[in-house]
Amino acid sequence: MLLKFFRNGKGSGAGPVGYIVADKVLAYDDNRDLIRDANGQPMTVTREPLPEVLRGNPDRTEAQIDASRHQWTYRAGVISFAATDALTEEQQVEVMDGFERLAFAGLDPTQYEVLWVRHTHEDRVELHFCTP
Repeated sequence: MLLKFFRNGKGSGAGPVGYIVADKVLAYDDNRDLIRDANGQPMTVTREPLPEVLRGNPDRTEAQIDASRHQWTYRAGVISFAATDALTEEQQVEVMDGFERLAFAGLDPTQYEVLWVRHTHEDRVELHFCTP
């Protein structure tokens, strides 16, 4: 398991929310270098399978981020598991529940917003999260 908080967190909600729910994304090689076509234009790939929203509402999360008056408007990251970890969907729910209990200790679930989106297009389970 890998838990990573992304360095970004400023700006509108379109960036982080759009990225985790997007069907098409920029294409990268094995070295994480952007792949370009013969004209030098960045190429895209379609995630297969497509991302799955597990919890939350992308439009609501984006709107809450956009409404923030703070310099840091959101926090995003991923909890990633190798294919060999073979987590069941029930275990994935336990991971999300445990993360929320720790990250929002003392708060009722009605007092915070978290968007959870599962990516499985790179032969592993990635539980992406974004919160205003």
